Amino acid sequence: MAKKKLLKKAFPVFLTVAMALGMNVVSMAKQKESVSSLDIDLHYELSHGMTKGDVEVECDEDGVSSVSLSSISNTDYGKKPKVTLKLRADRDYTFKGLKRENVKISGDEAIVTKLSTSGSSSNTMNLTLTLPKIGSTDDSALEVSDVSWSEEDNGNVEWEQANDADQYEVKILRGSSTKETIKTNNTQYNFRDVIRANGKGTYRVRVRALIGSYKGNWTESDDLDVDEDLLNQLGGKTGSSSTTSPSSNGSAKGAWLRDNNGWWYCNADHSYPTNNWQQIDGYWFFFNKSGYMKTGWLQSPFSKKWYWLSTDSGSTQGRMLTSQWVDNGKYYVDSNGVWNGQSK
Repeated sequence: MAKKKLLKKAFPVFLTVAMALGMNVVSMAKQKESVSSLDIDLHYELSHGMTKGDVEVECDEDGVSSVSLSSISNTDYGKKPKVTLKLRADRDYTFKGLKRENVKISGDEAIVTKLSTSGSSSNTMNLTLTLPKIGSTDDSALEVSDVSWSEEDNGNVEWEQANDADQYEVKILRGSSTKETIKTNNTQYNFRDVIRANGKGTYRVRVRALIGSYKGNWTESDDLDVDEDLLNQLGGKTGSSSTTSPSSNGSAKGAWLRDNNGWWYCNADHSYPTNNWQQIDGYWFFFNKSGYMKTGWLQSPFSKKWYWLSTDSGSTQGRMLTSQWVDNGKYYVDSNGVWNGQSK
């Protein structure tokens, strides 16, 4: 009987000791070492529209199990990209208590702008870095230089390529008045049509590079003085061009004109068709982007169908032919002038 009583008295003591030990074990399990500092090795290619593939990041710090690139934003030219990294701590470590000033960036330049932890034990951290402004490392990235008129006096303007340009905005002025503004991916443009439509005067061109919504500074050409001789060379309306029409001698609605490059049609309002169809005296003609009448086979830029424009000299030249065999009788065009696939 005494032994039983002893056991009953000893059990609460044993339970108390066991609970104490258990609580101590749990307490020890919750104690994690803090990551007190970070050294991020960062390398990137700073450019307009840069993506995750343009950024490399590593972190060999004790207590960090992994680092990855979560997102990148603000990548337009002239802006400062935002790069967000996601770091995970080893099982026995936590990011709790880590401050921005204790994060060092090695490699390429960046500023730590935001740090936030997540998870019940702060074992995950998002780190946002701000990179330098795109374009700030190269002052000439959107610089357009050497805007010049062609020596051939054909209305063509050329300029040097800007390193980061997507395209160029180009405007031509006659005196102080802007006559046309265009955008192009090329480093040249021909303003022959504009000059011949606006006549004699002093012309100059301004060019600036574009990338995304960002615009560079204007660069201006020298003056081009267009007199009657040069205007005549460009096919302008000086009254000296031939008016012997390939289809008629002109009409009250307009007149055919010809220069060294071919036939073109002057409407009554002094405009002329370009890169389009126009019906003249009951016949359809197509004029290219420079305003000249097209002959031979044409694939319409609108319907993508094929048409035959007469190559005969004289009054039928340039007309769209219909319901007949064309091109030396090899192909048949229907009543709409469309080649229907028939051939010999």
